Amino acid sequence: MAGGSTSKGGRGKAKAVEPISAVDPQYVPDVPSASEIERKAQEWRKLNSKRYDTKRRMGFAEQEKSDMPPEHLRKIIKDHGDMSARKYRHDKRVYLGALKYVPHAVLKLLENMPMPWEQVREVPVLYHVTGAITFVNEIP
Repeated sequence: MAGGSTSKGGRGKAKAVEPISAVDPQYVPDVPSASEIERKAQEWRKLNSKRYDTKRRMGFAEQEKSDMPPEHLRKIIKDHGDMSARKYRHDKRVYLGALKYVPHAVLKLLENMPMPWEQVREVPVLYHVTGAITFVNEIP
């Protein structure tokens, strides 16, 4: 054979791994000094401040979205109630994609159902712009 390899595949022998009992029981790892710990902590804080800081795009921090009035959602649902209109032709795909989230939406609805002694319960909702799916955005 050319190449000098005697095993199949040409990889040679695997290296033997030392069993755990062969590790030196007298070994004690080095304890880092207080200054080393402080340096690592400072480096960690610096990395995480970049990671979890407010996201900026084009030099501006995005503003938090304000809640829309309930009439806005009612109008979307009313307008999209009849999907036979030509202008909603492309939204049908969105509605099909939203079907997989319906069980979660129903669960959130059941979690936030009003108790028998409550007349009305108003909750914040999270909804798609087409009205394809709406979630109750509150944890009871």
